[in-house]
Amino acid sequence: MAGDSASRSPQESAWDPRLVASSWDFVARGYRDYWTPRFRPLVERAIVSLEPPGRGPIAVPGCGPGDEVLLLLKKFPARTIFATDPSSEMMALCRESLGAARATTAHVTLGKAEDLSSLIHQAAGVLSCFTLQLLADPAAALQDWSLALRLGGVVSAVFWPEPTAELPFGRLMLALREVTQEARPAWEDFALKSLPRSGLEVLQNERVLAEMEHASPEELFDAIVHRGPLQVLLRRRGPDIIARVREAWLRSHGLERVGAGWKNRVEARLWVLRKVAEPGGEEH
Repeated sequence: MAGDSASRSPQESAWDPRLVASSWDFVARGYRDYWTPRFRPLVERAIVSLEPPGRGPIAVPGCGPGDEVLLLLKKFPARTIFATDPSSEMMALCRESLGAARATTAHVTLGKAEDLSSLIHQAAGVLSCFTLQLLADPAAALQDWSLALRLGGVVSAVFWPEPTAELPFGRLMLALREVTQEARPAWEDFALKSLPRSGLEVLQNERVLAEMEHASPEELFDAIVHRGPLQVLLRRRGPDIIARVREAWLRSHGLERVGAGWKNRVEARLWVLRKVAEPGGEEH
C-alpha cells in the first residue's frame, strides 16, 4: 500500500478510496458532534426541495452519520430509504441513530456515492448533502444517480461550490492553494453542461446562504482537520503542511466577532434535478 501511495502524485492520492474511507472513519464521531448541527439548516433546505413523484424508494449516497436520513423519514414516513457511505464508521453511526429512532424503513450499506446504481434502481428520489464536492468526478456521479432513478425521479443535492474569495471558506481555499500548490479544476459548469447527456434537467439552481458560530477561528480550523475533510490532506501531506495552511488562514480568516464567539458566513449551492430520459437516450 505504501508503494502505491508513493507512486501517485499528491493530487491523484487525494482520491485514493482507502485513504478517503480511513480518514472519514477517523473523524466520523467528531463530524457528527460538531458539523451535523451546524449543517442542519442547509440539509433541511435540500429536503424541503425534494419532491419525488408517486411511490418508490429514496436513496441517500454519502449519508454520513445519518442526520439527513432521520429528517427524510419524518417527511416521508411511508417511503423506503436506502443510504450508503464509503466509511464503515459513518455507516455504523447512521445505523446507531436509526436504531435509537426505531426506524424500520431505512437501510444502510457500505458503498461509494458514485456507485449508487449498482445498489438501487427505479428510485423516486436521491438526496445528497455535501457529498458532490468531495468526489473525484461529480459529473459521473450525477450520471450514476440518474441510472438509479426512475423516469420522473428527482435529485436534490446541496454542496459546497467554489467559495467566494472574501468569505472564510474562500480564504481557506486560497491558503490551501498557496501552501500546497494544489488546485482542484473547476467542476460545476462541466457538470451542469453534462446533465442532458445524463438524462437530467435542472429544476432549481440556487445559492443558499447560512451562518455558523464557532468558539474561535482556531476551533473552526481544527474542526475542519480533525473532524472534517482536511483529515485527508493531513494524512497525505503531513502535519507541517497543515500547520502552514493554518498559519496562513489565521492571518486573514474572515470570521466576524459576535459576542463571545465568531460568525462564519457560508455559501452553499442547491441543485434540484429531474430525470427526463435515460442517460444517452431520448426524453419520454
